[in-house]
Amino acid sequence: MKIIVKSEIQENVKIRVSLLKKSSSADFFLEIYKMKLSLVFIAILFLSGFHVYSHPSWGIRVDEVGNIYFPDIAHNQRGSLWKLTPAGKLTLVAGDFHAHNVSLDNEGNPVSAHGEENHTMIRFLPGGKKDTLFHGLDYKQFFGGNATFWPGGEIIFGTQHYIWLINSAGKRKKFNDHRLEWSQTVYADESGEVYVPEIGYGEGKVYRLTRKGEAVLLADKLITKSASRPYDKHNDVLLGITKGCDGHIYVCETAGRRIVKITSPGKYSTFYQPEDGWTPCGVDFFQGDAYILEYDLRKRMKGPRIVKISELGKRSVLFDYDSANKSSVLPFLQIGEFKLTYIIAILLLSGLVLFTGYKFGTSKNT
Repeated sequence: MKIIVKSEIQENVKIRVSLLKKSSSADFFLEIYKMKLSLVFIAILFLSGFHVYSHPSWGIRVDEVGNIYFPDIAHNQRGSLWKLTPAGKLTLVAGDFHAHNVSLDNEGNPVSAHGEENHTMIRFLPGGKKDTLFHGLDYKQFFGGNATFWPGGEIIFGTQHYIWLINSAGKRKKFNDHRLEWSQTVYADESGEVYVPEIGYGEGKVYRLTRKGEAVLLADKLITKSASRPYDKHNDVLLGITKGCDGHIYVCETAGRRIVKITSPGKYSTFYQPEDGWTPCGVDFFQGDAYILEYDLRKRMKGPRIVKISELGKRSVLFDYDSANKSSVLPFLQIGEFKLTYIIAILLLSGLVLFTGYKFGTSKNT
């Protein structure tokens, strides 16, 4: 599904207004009516909190004391960054923050990037303090939607068919010359090597990229194909990826709703697959246990929830957004206030469009 971008809307409006000036009176008011409906529809989408998103968040990290950090683009306007303690307390680290991934620095502080309109990577420090590591407006220079932070002090991200890095001095360069057709996630291990899924050719590959320029193919044909439904190149993808406590690579595969474990180049198996239709989107490991970020993607996005798979294989649900008590962590508009807010906004927008139509109409008759 295509993401609506403000610049596209503005350009479309400019084109339609220029055509209006050349049209007949009847055509003019028909176009005004169409524009009104389009703008009201867009207002409903944005102001009701609904987002047109292509993929859910895919990052999850567990710190050394068991706190779980995970992004969530489905709630709190453009998204959230959450902290879940071992006792089950949920804290909103950042709201109206459109992040897909989260990393940890050497001191266990969460680092995440906002990747919509502006692209900003932030380190979240104790006491509510923030350290902006990089900020930009051009996704070609830094893309927050596919970025990670290596504890060695480098920002690593994918854009324009390559993996790039920005060092602590702010200098940008290619990490590796290996060209990727399409990748949406990236992971850097403790040694600084990068693991990246390639989804551009519809098969699903995972590469290990080294600082010496090597590109090692670890797995191929990971995307599940089914005779019961057509392949969907936008939603049948590889998302969250990490290295487990056992040193093996784990990657989430959405078409098969599973996590794949890669033990060596060319050798892989299904590590986990929910039985209730939910989709694993992110995974991390702590003390041998797997912590999994899941969404229900069968209709409108539901979740997230956090599932734990113990080292012995026991499954437990640690957190489910839809059933959790969130009253103390949502500083944004509640549902009733939201309805009133977007109703007023839509009425104002409708009046503006009608007034614009009146001005154009009177100008054509004079």
